[in-house]
Amino acid sequence: MENKVHKVMEVCGTHTHALMQFGLKDVYRDKMRLVSGPGCPVCVTSQSDIDRLLYLCDQGVRIYTFGDLMKVPGSFGTLREKRALGADVREIYNPLEIIEDMRKQPTTIAVFAAIGFETTAPLVAELIAEIEKSGVKNLYIYSLLKRIPPAIEALLSDPDCEIDGLLCPGHVATVIGETPFVKLSEKFEKPFVIAGFTAEQLIFALEKMYEMLTKGIIGVFNAYYSTVKKEGSPLALKALKKFFETSDAEWRGLSVIKDSGFMLKKEYSVINALQKYPQLYKITSKDNCPCGQVLKGKLEPEDCSYFGVSCNPENPLGPCMVSSEGSCHAVFLYRT
Repeated sequence: MENKVHKVMEVCGTHTHALMQFGLKDVYRDKMRLVSGPGCPVCVTSQSDIDRLLYLCDQGVRIYTFGDLMKVPGSFGTLREKRALGADVREIYNPLEIIEDMRKQPTTIAVFAAIGFETTAPLVAELIAEIEKSGVKNLYIYSLLKRIPPAIEALLSDPDCEIDGLLCPGHVATVIGETPFVKLSEKFEKPFVIAGFTAEQLIFALEKMYEMLTKGIIGVFNAYYSTVKKEGSPLALKALKKFFETSDAEWRGLSVIKDSGFMLKKEYSVINALQKYPQLYKITSKDNCPCGQVLKGKLEPEDCSYFGVSCNPENPLGPCMVSSEGSCHAVFLYRT
């Protein structure tokens, strides 16, 4: 038992990047095999959703989105390539920036492709509140926002799952608190550790994880207690509850996961891009990249036949190579 190398998954893109940056995967190699899960919002955006955005470009709709999504390949190219061909695709850093644009151009129709997890969703909630307040009528939200706990549940429910412990995302836990992770830990009888992001915080979390694994301790240890409270952030949770309801959502490589999405409530359907463009429902695509196996912890990036050859940060075949928080990108960046 003492000699077992435990398989531990992190489900946070920032953790993935930091573990590689600080060399911790190598440091703990003899004790724990650290694998990356679905913790990067770019990586889990499905090919169907990219194809829907490309379709909107073809309809002359302006697209606003975060930068990394521009490089994710769909069936027939990327948003960046569409922009090069003349489509109106704009990168943003803060969703609230969009409001002023739309005020200045009231005849332009735009869609904001909202990706992210529980951490980004409150920002989108704030944007929806601003849309209401400002009276802007030409901006629609395409919510691709996702919830982490249902994804963890889906991963651990896989009969072939070999994960022994979970390194929980500190940022998500800051919003939702400890309770959702406690329920999952008890259901699957595995140790969970909520971790911060500095080298010291990660080492503390990994040491605690190893202790729990070797002593057979089940439960959640909050190693990021300076920021994560048991009840989470009441203000953020209130905003999420006001504007969103849970829905099934498609994750790249993981298929559709029940209740894993944030969908706009019916009272906000007037700004829901799926209500404005119902033909989007008819667009479905199949992922061909092995990213899904990487996100399940069943395939190491270096073991993918495309890794570093036909797939690299300059020419990513799949989303895990696109974002700096993607597992393939992080391994490519810090490989020795």
